[in-house]
Amino acid sequence: MDSSGQSLYLHEWPEGLEWVNCEEPPRLSDMRGKVIILFFFNGSSVLCEQALAELKELHNHYHDGVALIGIHTPKYSHETRNEAVLKALNRLFMRFPVANDREFAAWRSFSIPSWPCMTLIDCDGQIVASYAGYGRANEVTARVENMLDRAGLSDQRNFEPLPQARKPEPRKPLSFPSRIIATASQLYLSDSGRNKIYELNFDGHTSRVFGSGNAGLWDAKGAEAGFNNPQGLATWGDLLYVADCGNHSIRRVRLVNGEVETLCGTGKMAPPVEQDFRLPKETPLTSPQDVAVHQERLFIAVAGFHQILELDMGRDRLRVFAGNGRADLADGSGGFASFAEPCGLSVARDTLFVADAQNSALRGIRLGDTRVQTLLGLGPFDYGDVDGNATLARLQHPMGVYADGARGLVWLCDTYNNKIKVYSLAKGEVKTLNLKYALNEPRGVCVANNAVWIANTGAHEVLRLDLKTGRLSRLPVGE
Repeated sequence: MDSSGQSLYLHEWPEGLEWVNCEEPPRLSDMRGKVIILFFFNGSSVLCEQALAELKELHNHYHDGVALIGIHTPKYSHETRNEAVLKALNRLFMRFPVANDREFAAWRSFSIPSWPCMTLIDCDGQIVASYAGYGRANEVTARVENMLDRAGLSDQRNFEPLPQARKPEPRKPLSFPSRIIATASQLYLSDSGRNKIYELNFDGHTSRVFGSGNAGLWDAKGAEAGFNNPQGLATWGDLLYVADCGNHSIRRVRLVNGEVETLCGTGKMAPPVEQDFRLPKETPLTSPQDVAVHQERLFIAVAGFHQILELDMGRDRLRVFAGNGRADLADGSGGFASFAEPCGLSVARDTLFVADAQNSALRGIRLGDTRVQTLLGLGPFDYGDVDGNATLARLQHPMGVYADGARGLVWLCDTYNNKIKVYSLAKGEVKTLNLKYALNEPRGVCVANNAVWIANTGAHEVLRLDLKTGRLSRLPVGE
C-alpha cells in the first residue's frame, strides 16, 4: 500500500536493471499465480549470504508456488561490473534470475531501507510487504503460506515450473580456491567451490585431499569427511585448522592420519546467546572466514558476528578476543573495538593482523593486551585503490592477509581491486605488487620457499611468484 491507501502492483520491471545470468528479463506474465520474492542483496555482504541460505530453504519447500528474483545493489565500484556480479552468483550457487541494479533504480522504486531485504508480491501482482534484515525467515514463510492458501482457494495458483537462470563458470580443476598456507615442506589449499582441502608439494602436485566434495558436516578420515565452503586455514604442529564457513564451524585435521573432527560450532547459523560462551561445540558461529594460531591460542574471524574469537585449546574454552559485535570501525581494547566482517587473520611479532573486509581496512591487535589499532582504512564506505602513506592509502574489500615477520611486511589480498599489496611495518606505506598478470578477486596469499603463493580465486587457479627471478607460474593443482 502507498501513503494514500492505494494498492501498488508490479506491472513491469524498473528501467535500468541489467539481467546478469539470463539472456532477457524474466516475464512477469509467466509468474502470475505465484508469489514473487524480490531479494535485494549485495554480493560482498555476509549478512546477505545468511539471508540467502534461509531464502533457499524457503524456496526449496515452496518451489511450485514461489518465484525468486534477485536484485543486486552494489556497494563497491567493483560490483557495478556485471562480470563481478556473475562471479558472486556462481560462488553463492544462485540459480534464479538476478539483475544488477547499478543505479539503484529498483532500490528507490521499492523504497528499500537496507540489504538484505525481501519484498513479497502476491499472486495478483500486488506488492504486499518488505522484510529487511537477516533472521526473518519465519515471518516471510508465514506470509508466503497465507498468500498461497488464499490463491489456492480462488483457484489462482500457477504450478508451472520456471526455468533456472545460470551462466556457469568455465570448467576447471579448481573452483574458487580461497586460502593457501605453507609449512616447511607442504602447501595447504582450500577449494571452497568444491568443498575440498588439498595438501600439495611446492610443485603443486597433490599428495592428499580432505573432503569428499559433497557439501556437508560430518567427521571422518581424509576424503570421506564433509566440508561446506571451507575458507581459512592454519597449522600448528601436525594439526590443520579449517574455518568451515558454510558449516559455521571450526574443523581440525590430524595430519598424521587424516582424521577430521569438529572443534567449534553447532553446524547451524545463529547469533550467540551470550558473550561469555565457554563450550565450543555448543556455541553457534556465523560464517567463520579465517583462523590463525599462536601457541595454544586459536583465533577465529567470525564475520557474521563482526568479532575475533579466541579458543584456548589447552582448556577447550572459547571467548571474545576483540570486537563488540557492531559493524563499524573503532579502535580500543578488546570488546571496545569494532570490526565489519573481518575475513583474514595472520600472526607475527606478537600482533594479530586482520583483513577487515567491509571496512576496507588492515587492523592490528596486540596479543598481550588486545589493543586494536587501524593501520589502513577509514571505515565502511571509504574505499579505493591508492598506494603510498598509510594515511592516504586505500583498499577495496581486502579478504586475505599474511604477516611476514622476517621481512617486516604484511601481504594483502586487495580483493576487489584485483591486486596483491604489501604494507611495510617500518615505513607505514603500501605498494602494489607488480605482477604483469591479471588477478581476479584474490583471497589467499602466503610466502614460503622463496616464493609468494596466491589463491587467484575468481580465476580458479593458484599462482607462484619466484622472489629471486620474478617469474610467475600457475600450479597444476587438480590436473
